[in-house]
Amino acid sequence: MKRISAKQGVMIFYAFDAFLILILIFCFLPFNKKNKISSMNTALLNPNYVNDVQQIKLSYPDKASEYPEAKTDLQLFKRGKLWFGIEESSGIAKPYIWPADTSNVISLLEEASKVQKVFLASTKPSSWKDFELDKNASYEVSFSDKDGAILSSLFFGKQNGLSGRLYFRTWESSDVYECSSDISSFFNVNAPVSFWSDPFIYPQCVTGYSRQKSESILRHGSIENIAPSKRLSPDFVYAKDFENGSSAKLSIYKKDNAFIVIPVFIPGLALSEEEKDAIRNINYRYSISSLTLEKLQKEFEGNE
Repeated sequence: MKRISAKQGVMIFYAFDAFLILILIFCFLPFNKKNKISSMNTALLNPNYVNDVQQIKLSYPDKASEYPEAKTDLQLFKRGKLWFGIEESSGIAKPYIWPADTSNVISLLEEASKVQKVFLASTKPSSWKDFELDKNASYEVSFSDKDGAILSSLFFGKQNGLSGRLYFRTWESSDVYECSSDISSFFNVNAPVSFWSDPFIYPQCVTGYSRQKSESILRHGSIENIAPSKRLSPDFVYAKDFENGSSAKLSIYKKDNAFIVIPVFIPGLALSEEEKDAIRNINYRYSISSLTLEKLQKEFEGNE
């Protein structure tokens, strides 16, 4: 048997090492490519569709509930140039129609249609639960046109603790992405109905978005799912006319340490027929504190 020299042995050793290194590179290179986070510039809602949005559906998981499927479901809808809302959650037999806070609606549309860089986090539906993107845990928002066709539907989960970005997925793909966390401000709210409803005692859709000096800028409390007995007379009744021809009548009932207000609005002539019908159909009721009632009474006393 022919013996190899020391020099040949060293060469064989290095050649074998090089061979092992090539194998390692070959094995791990595809793995690295597969797991490399790709990115792209896009918008959550196509900017060209913003003016077509006539309906927005929102769903908030109740993380404090013992039932994992418990959610608060809201629908915002546009009539003419005005926005309104209803709560469609289970347990509410007859949802009340309330005027929406148009500034919050516009801000959501602007944020969703903003072009930004998003980063691919996963391509596997099995990862949804880890990102809190499964049906029960995710926040949902859907934008539709006047015919109900979906323009964009999105599911938002938890934030990435390192990047601060928000995990999300779309209705068209199983892929999970990360986006700017700015849109999370529309979901991290304690009371979704109060956040999306017009906060003023006299809603801006009625007053025409212009305030008189004599007009109340007082804000109400929470929207209440309550109906006083028909045999019960209101403790206070106040009526108000506005410069745009609209008017309001407030029937106020005492309840415990607060008061429940049931307003009725008559739209002005300058509004479109679609807007008038929507304002006439407002049937919500809200609470006010005793301090707010005192301030409201003083405003009416000053006009007598």
